[in-house]
Amino acid sequence: MVGFIDQLAITMSQQGLSILSEAFKHYANLGIAQMGVLFSTVALGAVAGMIPSGIVLARYGSKTVAWVSGVGIVAIMGVLAWFLPRDFAPLIILLGLVGFFLPALSLTGTAAITRVYEGRKNRGSAIGLRQAATPLGGIVAAGLFPLLLRKWNLKIVLVLIAVNVGVWRFFFAWLLPSPPRNPSNSQDHNAMDLNCQRIRQTVLALRIPLLISLLLSPGQYALLTYAILDLQARWRVSIIVAGGVIALALFAGFAARIGAGLLSDHKMSVLRPFRLVILTGVLSLLVWTTIPDFIPFWVVLPVFIGLGAGLDGWNGLLTAWVTERTTSAERGMALALTGMAGFIGIGLFLPVFGEIAKFFASYRPAWALLGLFYLLGLIITAKSQGSN
Repeated sequence: MVGFIDQLAITMSQQGLSILSEAFKHYANLGIAQMGVLFSTVALGAVAGMIPSGIVLARYGSKTVAWVSGVGIVAIMGVLAWFLPRDFAPLIILLGLVGFFLPALSLTGTAAITRVYEGRKNRGSAIGLRQAATPLGGIVAAGLFPLLLRKWNLKIVLVLIAVNVGVWRFFFAWLLPSPPRNPSNSQDHNAMDLNCQRIRQTVLALRIPLLISLLLSPGQYALLTYAILDLQARWRVSIIVAGGVIALALFAGFAARIGAGLLSDHKMSVLRPFRLVILTGVLSLLVWTTIPDFIPFWVVLPVFIGLGAGLDGWNGLLTAWVTERTTSAERGMALALTGMAGFIGIGLFLPVFGEIAKFFASYRPAWALLGLFYLLGLIITAKSQGSN
């Protein structure tokens, strides 16, 4: 349960920054394209931190990494909140550093869950529950942060985010068992993780899941970063209402992760619910791209349920797919590589999304491009048999 709440707090800090995109936009006077670049730096920072996090996790264990990552994220978030520069370049540097520590935060909890439930029948639902904390954290952030901004300024909200993630991360680190004092075993892990040939073999073995992560990961962050602005542009709703719609979408993602995890436990290939979730994303993006602006606002709500389920409901299934194909010794690096592929996709796509929206003076072409990515992911998984 503490691991679940820890992930909830991590997500509130990670996705909360995207949900606060409008506040950053007005605070630093950013354009649409600049927003894409700014929030892609969080993903690019995570790319830089992903492989080191996997290696350090294998070498020193979850407890040590949990403590170090907790201190790091609180320090960086504190600096961001204290100084909060209006200039674009310093903001990029600070958000990039926040992103650098995010992989270590998430990997420690995921590795702990997959290790505890190794070989159990309810492994899929356990992974799904842990991963479901991600959209749930986004729900809390989407519902709470816009309200807090009406009472306090952006700096105070960022301080609250830092305190929240720090308290739960330190509590989680305190509860984790100390690593076994077995030097030979530690050396074996080090040899595996630092061996370039082993990393290359892992990449080749997981080439399909890595490609899927690259294609699908931008969807969740495009939803968080740009959907609020799109709702305001097309239906003139307030940020409070738009935040509520995003919370509804993330709740659908939460339900989809739980439901898909339960399905994968019932002697069903993990790819079957995986394909269903991706198909939901494709169809929902098609509707969202083509829906006329004169449609009443309440009609939009079911569309966002589909968007949340399709763009945010697949992550736990991908984690289960990766863990099926790796041993416990390989898992830290495998999860790190999968996360890195996803953050590369986010870092590359968000600026492109912003540039397309700026060029066409509309978000529709950018959503259409994202729909093509999801369609390609669906085609790839349709041809995969789980062993590729």
